[in-house]
Amino acid sequence: MTNMVCLSHMETKGVSSAILSAVRAGVAEQLTAVVKRPFDGASIQTVEKKFIETLGKSGASGLIELFARNDELAKAVIHDGQKHYRKFLAMGRYLTLLGEISLKRGIYQSNKAKRSICPLEQKLRFINDYVSFAAAEYICYSLASMTLREFVKHCEKWTLMKPSEGSVKRVLDYVGQFLEASDFLNAVRSEQRVSEEAVTLALSMDSTSILIRRDGWRHATAATISTYDVQGNRLDTVYIGRMPEKGKTQAKRLLEKEVEAIMAKHKFKHIVCIADGARELWRYFRRKYPNAIHVVDFFHVCEHLSKLSQLFFQNPAEAKAWYKKYRAILKEAPNGASKLIRAARYRWSITKKNPEIEAEIKYLQHNRKRMNYFQLRQNHLPIGSGVVEAACKNLIGARMKKSGMRWTIDGGQTVLTLRSLILSNRWENFWSYFLSRHFPEFET
Repeated sequence: MTNMVCLSHMETKGVSSAILSAVRAGVAEQLTAVVKRPFDGASIQTVEKKFIETLGKSGASGLIELFARNDELAKAVIHDGQKHYRKFLAMGRYLTLLGEISLKRGIYQSNKAKRSICPLEQKLRFINDYVSFAAAEYICYSLASMTLREFVKHCEKWTLMKPSEGSVKRVLDYVGQFLEASDFLNAVRSEQRVSEEAVTLALSMDSTSILIRRDGWRHATAATISTYDVQGNRLDTVYIGRMPEKGKTQAKRLLEKEVEAIMAKHKFKHIVCIADGARELWRYFRRKYPNAIHVVDFFHVCEHLSKLSQLFFQNPAEAKAWYKKYRAILKEAPNGASKLIRAARYRWSITKKNPEIEAEIKYLQHNRKRMNYFQLRQNHLPIGSGVVEAACKNLIGARMKKSGMRWTIDGGQTVLTLRSLILSNRWENFWSYFLSRHFPEFET
């Protein structure tokens, strides 16, 4: 009698023979089928695909043998303190990277327990007792970029496993619950390394609209934490993506944890907060990081400058010339913001009164202290929020705004978190942690 779950060394006897036998039979059959075909690219394409199918089927045969060899054979086992007796063999199906495999495995029952147990499945601990962890990883990594339907079609064409939409969705739901309930980010952060060349830490946050079921268009949040070297070259970036939420609460909390973790590992010469002109964001940055260098995105300011030039001049050529002149001054001249504001106020004084002009000048005045681009460039510090704006497109928009996309909060958050892990180069650490939570005895 054995205790469940009993972990022991893997029994592999007969596995290699099963694989080699399947390979020999499959390859011989395929070569016989193509021997009369001409040797050209079209024929070789067929051979390539058939060889992959053969290797897949051979590997699947090996897995079936491996599972059978490691099934429990004892007449009785102890599970949850109850003695269970081996009653019968039942067919089990499992989705793996090599396709779906089927085999008969032992089923144990107890007079006192309501449910039967399958020792093989308790050893495997597959997701939903069906999907292997390798298959689940492939599913999750792929769904970070593809829609569910795109992925299923991709598998039908290119992979050995042919999952149903339902199976794929259940895996995504399972991993999504893990992502939100576990403290995996703390473990992942602990593995993150900071380059010794890093001298600047830049934080940024922005929003973009996505379509939510029953709620319509709402703002999802992207945040980035980037490191730069002394020459202003970006070294690394951590991406955060959050579905629409009141006050960006969770996005801010995650940003703060990332900053805290990275600053605990490395001392930075400069801390820079970059954003557009959104007042709510600047209130947050002033409160949370009052000693950081605060920068309004240069290119966002240039949009206001362009609008101002068009309000000042009816002649497009004059508007363009004025815009180019003061854009250069703003970027390259000491006290460029003050010079621009003086020029704008003068032009306003000789122009017909317009509330739009007043609003644009007030915008410049309000952000004057955050527009010291000359000094920032002298110190090789970032002046634009291009990293987080790109995150709005690449992290959120590229996946969440595909044609016909509508999201639930939970489903969308799972995809955003998976995408952020990939873009932040954290996937391997995350999946190792995911495995370790299911197999505490496993050294990741």
